[in-house]
Amino acid sequence: MKKTSRTELNKYKILPFNLYNEAGEIILKAGDVLTVGKLLQLKAYDNIYRDSTSNEENTEENETSKKEVKEAKPKKSFKEILDNDFDYENINLTEYKTPINKFSKIDYKEQIKMKAYLLKTIELLNRTSVKEAFPKLANLSDIITKNVIPKFTEIEHYSEVRLLGEYEVCHPINVAIMSGMIAKKMDFENEFISDIILAGILHDIGKYRINKAFQAQTSTAEADEIKKHTIIGYNILKNELNLPEHICNVALQHHEHNDGTGYPHGISSDWISIESQIINVCNCYDNFAFNKTGNAIKNNRDVLRLMLSIGTKRFSAEILYTFAHMFSYNDTMNFSDMSSYSA
Repeated sequence: MKKTSRTELNKYKILPFNLYNEAGEIILKAGDVLTVGKLLQLKAYDNIYRDSTSNEENTEENETSKKEVKEAKPKKSFKEILDNDFDYENINLTEYKTPINKFSKIDYKEQIKMKAYLLKTIELLNRTSVKEAFPKLANLSDIITKNVIPKFTEIEHYSEVRLLGEYEVCHPINVAIMSGMIAKKMDFENEFISDIILAGILHDIGKYRINKAFQAQTSTAEADEIKKHTIIGYNILKNELNLPEHICNVALQHHEHNDGTGYPHGISSDWISIESQIINVCNCYDNFAFNKTGNAIKNNRDVLRLMLSIGTKRFSAEILYTFAHMFSYNDTMNFSDMSSYSA
């Protein structure tokens, strides 16, 4: 094997060789399309290695390098492999009982797989580190980009796309999907769409560093503590994962309001990045739909009415009205009637 760099890999659209981490484990396979998400995924690794090509010399040096790579880290135990090396395509649909949206345009198996995969990734994040979990999060972003966003033209109602079930698992996916669809509706380029889907998956990453006891927000002090997730999340994405600034800013700014009354910095209007403005709308939509604000919400029309009543105090006018008119406003399917349980 031979050490490589992300700069070298940028020239490929399709990988002509396998890529390995320092332990000699394959992280991407020959034939994989190098999407933006996959290139960002590689940032989680300090060193990347590839197969040697047939015209490369110094066989002995390569063999030595290969040996050093394998010895760089101790071998994983069977339990570690079992816990950490799960694959999206091989998710066991029967081991995760979860509500499915029976009216969704997203196939019910895909709904279960996305939620089960993210749940396993959250468990991995809590058990190991954000660097270990990030490749899985980036892969989920690619899956949404590839499998869900193309269904945009088939969807007439919000109730045909939103995932139902556990908030912790569904919320990042819902925000990512809706944000990608707004970007699609606004005719942003594919790279922007891929990036904002990843940003949607990661927007609340800071919450995993905050004591869960504070997350119920039963007092002012606890509410102030949970607000720190924006700054914590920014630092994770910027300093631990070295992600681009426009993705890091989403974690920081997604609770900023158009009129400057949001947090953490109270910035307003054009000072808030376009990505953060989009995520803000989708984040609020899903929080309202999950009744996180104590409002009497029964269906998507109730959510949209509430958001439009808040209006440009919180949201960018262009993005709010794009969102409100993206699908049919008259979506009266009650949330309680949308779900059924998987087998």
